[in-house]
Amino acid sequence: MTESIEIPASHRRVRVWFGATTIADHTTDADQAAQYEEAMRRRFASLRVTSEPVLADALGARELSR
Repeated sequence: MTESIEIPASHRRVRVWFGATTIADHTTDADQAAQYEEAMRRRFASLRVTSEPVLADALGARELSR
């Protein structure tokens, strides 16, 4: 029997969508992602903005350094 331990996501991926096309894609820590998401919602009020949790393990070192 194996136990699964949930690891909280330390980063979030925020995307702005124009139909089925992503026009902005940004991954950052949760605090900055909330600010970025709010700014994108103001800037692109008529477009869909999504924010999804991302595990730091799933990110490459290059994405974390942005």
